[in-house]
Amino acid sequence: MAQLCREFHEWVEEEIEKPVEEWREERVRKCRERKCRKWCLCCNKWLCWIETVVVRVVTWVVITVGKWVVRVVCEAVNLVLDIVGALVGILFLIPILGRLLRQVWDFFVELVWQVVGLIGVLLDLLGLDWEKKLRICIIILRDKAGPLTTAAALAPTIQSAQAAWKSAANVKLIVQDIHTIVSTDIRERNLDVDCDFGAWTDDLFATGSNFELYANLYCFDGAGRRLIGWGAPVIVFAVRDIAGSKRGCSLGPFSDYVTVEAARPDCLAHELGHACYLYWDQHHSDPANLMHSRCGGTTLEGWQKTLIRNSRHITYL
Repeated sequence: MAQLCREFHEWVEEEIEKPVEEWREERVRKCRERKCRKWCLCCNKWLCWIETVVVRVVTWVVITVGKWVVRVVCEAVNLVLDIVGALVGILFLIPILGRLLRQVWDFFVELVWQVVGLIGVLLDLLGLDWEKKLRICIIILRDKAGPLTTAAALAPTIQSAQAAWKSAANVKLIVQDIHTIVSTDIRERNLDVDCDFGAWTDDLFATGSNFELYANLYCFDGAGRRLIGWGAPVIVFAVRDIAGSKRGCSLGPFSDYVTVEAARPDCLAHELGHACYLYWDQHHSDPANLMHSRCGGTTLEGWQKTLIRNSRHITYL
């Protein structure tokens, strides 16, 4: 949410502060061009000067001071939420009990935000499908040979995913951070993962515990939102291999992370679709569809778009 605070700060500067400054300068220009009324020693310009000073003071207090106060408060609240999220995350590290609690909690908050998001669904159905945002945090694993990939190598895949999500659902895909795990002491089951039922059972044990630990350590900015569900960033783990012919995997509503093969990450956009409510849509038959099993699709049907935009991970802010 710290990034969200920065984005709001930049939005105020671009959409509010800049237009206000332009309006203020226009007022000053008109004041300077105003003809002097000599009979009262240019009294009309005196009022103009007073008006300009008042406008400058008021706009500075309202915009500048208000903007920074909101940002400081926002980041303070964010920090508290992230600390709470990370502390609760310690409980979620416990194999079986803690991991099962995490799965149940994720499913619960998904349902809650689905209900809250019905207003957005209504707007979408009315054709008011304004841009929404989906944030992800990428964690690159490493084995004894080194990092499995690099941020530069992932860049084309990220750009393709961003273009696909924008065109298919009018969702802006934002990469909060890309981290490479420092430690070489990584469990093999986190490097080479299963999918479907195997991924679900692995999540209940040490594999899921390790993923939870990495998410809290490397994607700390977002731990609070991952706990409360609203705007929760999807954690993307770049792993060495996924069992079978799959190149990515998601547990849908039971988790807030997905896995993609580091060497073949082209299913990133597809797996994010599974993470955002289309978890039960068993691969679309149209190769051009985002949810086709081959990946690479860039379209969604109307009902898919409406459902995916109602995910807890996708918000207007």
